[in-house]
Amino acid sequence: MAEEEKGYRYSKRPLWQWFVIYLIIGALVYGLIYYFVFAKNSYNNSQPAPNASQAPTTSVPAAKNAIQIVNFSFSPATLTVKVGDTVTWTNQDGIGHSATADDKSFDTGILSQRRSRAVTFGKAGTYTYHCSPHPNMRGTIIVQ
Repeated sequence: MAEEEKGYRYSKRPLWQWFVIYLIIGALVYGLIYYFVFAKNSYNNSQPAPNASQAPTTSVPAAKNAIQIVNFSFSPATLTVKVGDTVTWTNQDGIGHSATADDKSFDTGILSQRRSRAVTFGKAGTYTYHCSPHPNMRGTIIVQ
């Protein structure tokens, strides 16, 4: 009868155990948020809706108006084309890269290794672009 009067009691944990429990839960929550918000969106192969005319390809592009993504850089870094020309980016790296215009006028989306995407430039101007997951990778398209 004495136990029934006391009711169910939780065992008391030391403060350091609660700290470890909250630390583990926090790390799990942070990892899940990072995966579903950042990593999954950055490295999947979905292609965003294009603003410029884009066509995905899997073959290696012709040498004319082709940009290779190699060793975390665009080669050539600057390319001059004529209005109406199509530029093809091909990723030769083992990690995903993109070619995203700074003014958002085009975006190839994340290209996995040996994948390509082409963009046709219909308006004269200078288009600077970068790799979304690696913003230090930069390039320029000059359309005349």
